[in-house]
Amino acid sequence: MRRFIERRLNQAYIRKIAIVVLAIFTIVLAVSFATAKRGRTVFGPFLGADFGAFYVAGQIYNNHGPASIYDAELHRRVYKENFPEAPPNEQLLYVNAPFFVVPFIVLSRLPYALAYLMWLVISVALYVTGFLILWRALNLPRDILPTALLVALSFWPFLVECLAGGQTSAFGFFCLAAAIALETRSRFWSGVALALCAYKPTLLLLIVPMLFVTGRWLTIAGLAAGNIVLGLISLAVVGVEGCVNFLNRLFFFTNATANTEGGLKAWKYVDLNAFMRLLMPHQTNLRWAITAVIALLVIPFLVAKWWRLREEPQSRLVWALTVTWTPVLTIYMGIYDSTILVLAGLLLTAELYSRCYRSDSLPLSYRCFLLLIYLSPWFTQSIALVTGLQIYTLAVAAFGVYQLRYTDELIPAGKFAVAKA
Repeated sequence: MRRFIERRLNQAYIRKIAIVVLAIFTIVLAVSFATAKRGRTVFGPFLGADFGAFYVAGQIYNNHGPASIYDAELHRRVYKENFPEAPPNEQLLYVNAPFFVVPFIVLSRLPYALAYLMWLVISVALYVTGFLILWRALNLPRDILPTALLVALSFWPFLVECLAGGQTSAFGFFCLAAAIALETRSRFWSGVALALCAYKPTLLLLIVPMLFVTGRWLTIAGLAAGNIVLGLISLAVVGVEGCVNFLNRLFFFTNATANTEGGLKAWKYVDLNAFMRLLMPHQTNLRWAITAVIALLVIPFLVAKWWRLREEPQSRLVWALTVTWTPVLTIYMGIYDSTILVLAGLLLTAELYSRCYRSDSLPLSYRCFLLLIYLSPWFTQSIALVTGLQIYTLAVAAFGVYQLRYTDELIPAGKFAVAKA
């Protein structure tokens, strides 16, 4: 079995698989555009899926006033006007920060299919740019770049859930990649880049405590300054009423994730709360008790590891740990936002390369975890629908535990000492 896995985990074979996945996706996407009628494609789902929520938010801004973009009833009505064949229980609302509506104010003036196509181009550009920025900052070798980029592009949470699903995860990916890459140059500007992740505040719920524990005070200052500027932009875009409506919408959406009647597709979420809600939908008190126990068991180990690795030479491991655990320990995290796990893979691979590993000699356990993270999203939602078990959450959590438990073994001190000598 070991030899079989090692034969398959070579660059040539991996590239072939990634290229096949990308080719199939491109064909399906082209057919979807060609066959879309009144929004619905020949495959059944609507073209762009969740993009409709952002498109409608832009329409509401232009036609009904800025403060109305968080009006749930108005949003449903305008959405139904755009997609009359949508299921009656379809609930796609705009829940992002006010400043983030700006690009959709422009895109909503275009025909829907063209607006979605433009968003696809923007998303791919953001994703690839963020990937390359971090790659260069980490000084990873060029010979593995084509393989790594193909794998990243064919990663299900990005390719299917973000692109085909019309989501905005590429923006968060880009901002987080830029923040990590900037850290060695200017922690203040790293924090400013990090502030852009406030378009979806749940991305920062684990990152902010990490900044405090590791004493990244300039990053915190940049984060605060960036959020002040974004707050002023939000006020200029939607006014005080719109900002208040955003907070109300955010609180409602957060509370909805704690209930089975919230209208959310639980199988599309990978956080611990959603995992337990899907597994135990009718046992609220027991579910919350188990969730709290698991979180309280993990968080102290995570904080201790942050503290231990707070020095500059270990910053890649700190970021990798934080990014890996964010999808699990945040309030809610859609599978599309787990695209950020690509950043954790880059950070850990760079750390291993700095310790004199090569792509063909990386620890087998580490390569198997990367394979698990890559493959499990392909089938996890189907299994979750039938069994109530979200396998992808378990895979990400296992990868996080692997880092917590084996950080020292993963980066043997002796090997580093020999390399320096």
